[in-house]
Amino acid sequence: MYTDILSNLIITKIHSVSTMYTEKRTNVKRTNRPLWALVIKYEGETIYESNGKKYISDINNINILPKGINYDWICTESGHFSIVEFECEASYSEIFSFNVKNGETYLKILKRIELERALKKPANRLNELRDLYGLISSLLKTIEQKYLPTSKYLKVLPAIEYIAKNYNKNISNDELASVTGFSTVYFRKLFKEVMQTSPINYIQSVKTKKAKEMLGSDYSSITDIAYSLGYNNVYEFSRSFKKYVGISPTQYEKQLSQK
Repeated sequence: MYTDILSNLIITKIHSVSTMYTEKRTNVKRTNRPLWALVIKYEGETIYESNGKKYISDINNINILPKGINYDWICTESGHFSIVEFECEASYSEIFSFNVKNGETYLKILKRIELERALKKPANRLNELRDLYGLISSLLKTIEQKYLPTSKYLKVLPAIEYIAKNYNKNISNDELASVTGFSTVYFRKLFKEVMQTSPINYIQSVKTKKAKEMLGSDYSSITDIAYSLGYNNVYEFSRSFKKYVGISPTQYEKQLSQK
């Protein structure tokens, strides 16, 4: 869930970057937060509570507070914290919390962003966004490391990578099995167990996702897209697209133009 939401954030502006100090206090309420915020409490401890869940904020527990969220916070131990507030159209109802081993490293990035804003050089606005995206990306990697691929996933990974590189070709189960070094029968069984779909359906889902991306661009006709994805003709492409999306490529393209 974290990766799906945070990896798709479009940050339009960094509103402020501050270093602040809080003394011990209890039950401070915040309603409908107007901006997103990333907080690193590098001295002391603060506890956030939202939707019945508690989140620790200290040097090794970094929190992202989404726009629109309601929460309470309690400073259990006085100390400084750094906070960057930024504008983003998305909103969410839960706090994102990351347990890290090297909180000082993330703090340095936040301090660098604060310095860049203080210098007020034109190019620094781009550097600020780059550093903030980089900081969030690094936090997401700590989540990914907790969910390392299973041994079975690693067995079918060569086939997944092969599909990613050759989705515009007519790929067979025998070909994919050969890439993994397994028999076709065993490969198909293992792939379905790991990916919850057959290899052929997975290939079609990759093609469909690519088709959606291409239909959203200005550079290709539906016929061009069909041939780019390896279909023999536009009718075969349209039939496959409608099967997986529920509407034809023409209807999908029309919907995009109306947004």
